Amino acid sequence: MSEELLQTTGIRIGRYTYHRLGATTLSGLQREGIIGRSIPQHIKNKNPDGLITLGKGVVKACIEYKTPKELATNLKIAKAIKQGRPPARVLCNLLIVTDGAKTLWINPHTGNQIISTRNLPTFDAKALVGGTTTAEEQQRIEQTIDEADHSLNLTNDRVSSPTLLDPSQLARTIWQKIWINTGKEPEKCLYNVVELFVFKFLSDFGVLERHNNFAQVYELGKAHSREAALTSYAKLSRQAIRNLFPEGADNTTIINGTIFINEKGEPNLSQARLFCEVLDDLQDFDREQGSFRYIQREFKTRLYESFLRESAGLRLLGQYFTPRNVVQAIVRMSGADSLPAGASVCDPFCGVGGFLLEAIIESPKLLEQFEPRNGIIEPTVSVVGYDRGTDEKEDERTIVLAKANTIIYFSDLIAKYRNSDFIAEFARKVINPMFVLLRTNLGTFEVNNDGQHDLILTNPPYVTRGSSSLKAALTDAGLANRYPASGRGTEALALQWIIHSLKRRGTAFVIVPDGLLNQETMLGYVKRECFVRAVVSLPVRTFYSTPKKTYILAIQRKSENDQRQDSPVFTYLVSEIGESRDARRWIINQNDLVEMASLFNQFKGSPDTFNSPNLRCKVVPWATFDCYRHWMADRYWTSEELQKLGEVE
Repeated sequence: MSEELLQTTGIRIGRYTYHRLGATTLSGLQREGIIGRSIPQHIKNKNPDGLITLGKGVVKACIEYKTPKELATNLKIAKAIKQGRPPARVLCNLLIVTDGAKTLWINPHTGNQIISTRNLPTFDAKALVGGTTTAEEQQRIEQTIDEADHSLNLTNDRVSSPTLLDPSQLARTIWQKIWINTGKEPEKCLYNVVELFVFKFLSDFGVLERHNNFAQVYELGKAHSREAALTSYAKLSRQAIRNLFPEGADNTTIINGTIFINEKGEPNLSQARLFCEVLDDLQDFDREQGSFRYIQREFKTRLYESFLRESAGLRLLGQYFTPRNVVQAIVRMSGADSLPAGASVCDPFCGVGGFLLEAIIESPKLLEQFEPRNGIIEPTVSVVGYDRGTDEKEDERTIVLAKANTIIYFSDLIAKYRNSDFIAEFARKVINPMFVLLRTNLGTFEVNNDGQHDLILTNPPYVTRGSSSLKAALTDAGLANRYPASGRGTEALALQWIIHSLKRRGTAFVIVPDGLLNQETMLGYVKRECFVRAVVSLPVRTFYSTPKKTYILAIQRKSENDQRQDSPVFTYLVSEIGESRDARRWIINQNDLVEMASLFNQFKGSPDTFNSPNLRCKVVPWATFDCYRHWMADRYWTSEELQKLGEVE
């Protein structure tokens, strides 16, 4: 290796690496692997002053250093640009001409300065080498490189934000690679995919420091050994993530993969090759597609769902996942965005947290409460989700995934305020109190939240067998008085918990099975305690793991139990949910949930005068509804009406 390269150690700029070079030619840089592509003969002897690369071999910018005198006039600037263009237009889409104080960001294909809607940063090589460049300055440089790489070409000098990316296929590829190579349960493979995605997210957002981030571990695997890379990840990077996001009172944090790292936190060196192959996949995606900073929101909301179609083992996890289209429709029905200060939102059976996270993301007024004010996060609306677990590591899975999911949902906020003080505040005030693991057999059923919540959004477990022993356990614990109705199944217990946990006039949107809506004792109990606002029929196989017929039940707790309901009930027949209801879950055009939510919100504004414009929607007078022996709303349509809707031939 040339003396100049020996003197040069790459300096990190986010996920990029800056190389300050000496007299080494492009040909020499190619031999040393700094440049990975072929070099045309006419520029082999050119020697740029610096390069910015993404991993080994991929050049993202060439740098031309000048003195202030050499950039003093337009003529001299033109000369400097002309000198730097030949290698830049072959290797990359960006030329940086700088004297340390003045920086010219150039499209090497046209020779023009790039056009941006914001002030472009200064590139100061001495400050980078000396370590005095601030994290914010580095982030601005990285962002400018991203934009230039995405936008500049022979006809365009204007930079814009990169196209938002969908790494769903990457996630499935990595999951499949881990599964095939290890033979581990599909669920365990999923946890490790999510953990490494979180690692890449936090690295690309600049949350992890240089010596802990993805680029450092990746380069270590290339320059030294796979074992060194995995050891560095286990001892430094993973520990840094745990320090940034410490365990909550339930002893869970945002990562729990156990394939590459064992439960003691030691690297599983027998998997070092596989670990580095996964890093290669992540790095290749970055080179070809772009940074995880630019991820589609749809990917964030559907990260876990994309795995459910991969194997029978993962489809068994479907009991924890409510399809996003259903979740989003319920959130839009709920009025979460208009909750007053001091309100409380709960999902007592939260799984991976979809209801709560969607409620926040879909509600601008709620989302802005998680913005720090003077470094402090003080949301005025409480958001909490519970899930049951035991002392077994495997039973932590859904809460850990929910916490990891929070990082992905809030990625824009984390990118904006990515310093360690904000992260510590975010972990303490948002992640840990929002998702709580209950390590008891009774789980949520023994939590006493009577009269605490203004809004409950949930999909409780549906189990009939074994529910009698659960009732016996509640009696033994002295909690039987909280569950006075004699309904069948855990869903009957769940609905009682939900009703008692609502504030007076609080509202719940609950996904329930048909069996519950056919229990007269439970229907009578609901009518005594609540106003019935809506019953929405969902199609068979809405859920991944069961063909059971399900419904959305909307109820509002009465101010006084002796209040009589006079207002009508909104009912709707959903035929399609925007995705196929087979194992593949393909996205389809028909999604009745969108109109359903819109009509329900119109109905809420004036229930007594609302007239349905669609045969799918019926408003049932209370006097009629009160006489029904079941609430399975799809049976309220006649055969002729079902034929018109295409439900039957």
